[in-house]
Amino acid sequence: MKKTLLTCAIALVGMASYGQIATYVLQPASVAGPLEFNMADDWGMLPDMSIPANRVQAMAVIVDDGTAADTLGCNPLVNGVDVAGKIAIVYRGSCQFGTKAYNAQQAGAVGVVIVNNAPGAPVGMAAGDDGPNVSVPVVMISQAGGALIHDEVVAGNVEMLIGSVQDMFPDNLSMKNARTLVPTMAARPALVSTADDNYMVQLGAWVYNFGSAAQSNVTLNATITSGGNPVYNETSSPNTINPGDSVFIALPDFNQSSGYSGRYELAYTADLGAADQFPDDNTYTTSASFDSLLSYSPLDGTGLPEQIAFFRPSDPFQSYGICAYFSSPHASRLRADGIYAAALRGSSANIAGQVLNAGIFEAEGTFTQSGIDITAASEIMTGEFAYTDSLQAGEVVYIPFFEETVLEDNKNYLFCVASSDATVYLGHTNSLNYDETGIQTDQVSTFLHLDDTWSSGWNTGEVPALGVKMSSASVGINENNVVELTPYPNPTNSMISIPMAGQTGKATVQVMDTKGAKVLDRQVSVGGNNILSMDLGNLKSGLYTFHVTFESGARSSFRVSLAK
Repeated sequence: MKKTLLTCAIALVGMASYGQIATYVLQPASVAGPLEFNMADDWGMLPDMSIPANRVQAMAVIVDDGTAADTLGCNPLVNGVDVAGKIAIVYRGSCQFGTKAYNAQQAGAVGVVIVNNAPGAPVGMAAGDDGPNVSVPVVMISQAGGALIHDEVVAGNVEMLIGSVQDMFPDNLSMKNARTLVPTMAARPALVSTADDNYMVQLGAWVYNFGSAAQSNVTLNATITSGGNPVYNETSSPNTINPGDSVFIALPDFNQSSGYSGRYELAYTADLGAADQFPDDNTYTTSASFDSLLSYSPLDGTGLPEQIAFFRPSDPFQSYGICAYFSSPHASRLRADGIYAAALRGSSANIAGQVLNAGIFEAEGTFTQSGIDITAASEIMTGEFAYTDSLQAGEVVYIPFFEETVLEDNKNYLFCVASSDATVYLGHTNSLNYDETGIQTDQVSTFLHLDDTWSSGWNTGEVPALGVKMSSASVGINENNVVELTPYPNPTNSMISIPMAGQTGKATVQVMDTKGAKVLDRQVSVGGNNILSMDLGNLKSGLYTFHVTFESGARSSFRVSLAK
């Protein structure tokens, strides 16, 4: 599925190379080496890792657009003679990324490096109006990277490369996160990660030889620490890898017979037995947490799913949702309380007033990476979060379910967060990849829910960054605020009556269809022995979920079958 990336207010993880696609300073020696960078998103020329000849290699020069803010490149360049045949250095700010790159290309630049104007990692770059006309590679480097090379660029001493570094060095191993075995969940409820759950972590990775020399002593090491203490440390036997070739190196499974608790850090290292001349992609690290959350996104320093990038589909939609899959033979130990997620609106629009909907679906079908086919999905619980402050944009928020829901063993659940506003982008991570390992054929992770269609996720592998808050089912649900309401007749063909005896004050009645869409929302006043009558005649036949919230804090949920 194609996606749109929100770039105006997000941070992306900067990588020194995208699997041997690099932004690299060749000279002078004082600043030589890879720079942290991010590629333009789906515009400009994306260098091909498999075709080293496509890389762009040239001296670098800073642009001048003839204005007071000359290095921003927002106007046609006045130093085109200097830029022609060079890699143009442009600074972020004031105008669209595509416009900067297009102005540099029109002046003859063979590549464009945009320097971030804020500390931290490079951000994503949207095409804007002029981006579709750009045919040279465009990357962003960090503010620190720009400062590192600035003086040498001004002196005319910097030669750079954008593209593949394959065959540039004799000794050069590589690893990719999409070809590395990781735990099946980045955060897994501890209650279903016990000894009798027989949970284990498969370990191993593909290792690539992108150097020009054959390697005969390649090893893979994996270490796992818990609370700073080592709990696993294994190194493979030596392997031989010819130039341009790769090999999958398996390591022993990791298993704790006593169960799992807390946070575990996993680190892989590929070693060729000598100095690697491009070592920046020889390691890969990730984490797994075992507590109260279910998440396929690694948790940040606050214990919530990390939010690295924000996406929405590029095609028109009525409702767009991101979902996490869960099934366990011990699921009945758990109840689901709510979901953590994050969202932004495009063009820095105020997010106040926007609503995120949460839902739990029971699904039927095939759930393996080699065959995902959702034949039916019924929503069994919903929740809602309304943004009240624009400062919440991009911030992880908590969406409680209208009722805590005890799960059942061996059922397939999809926990989803959705928006019906086309300007809303939902949070994701790209620091790991479950769907493109080519190794774990039984790995099921996350789904997208676009209107009536379910899909297994983005074709570029980003993972929805939502976290389901779980509690122990044995603790029980707080019944003090839950009231029983019994509507009649049920099923009905039109009218429904809901006795409200014992309740007073204002109440909100929301009605959701099986897709989680809100079809009715009423404010009512109750008191005495009031009976609320509702006409459902405008709704289609089907099963509807009612959520009633009283001013006192009491609440009730029930289902009504409408048969016409």
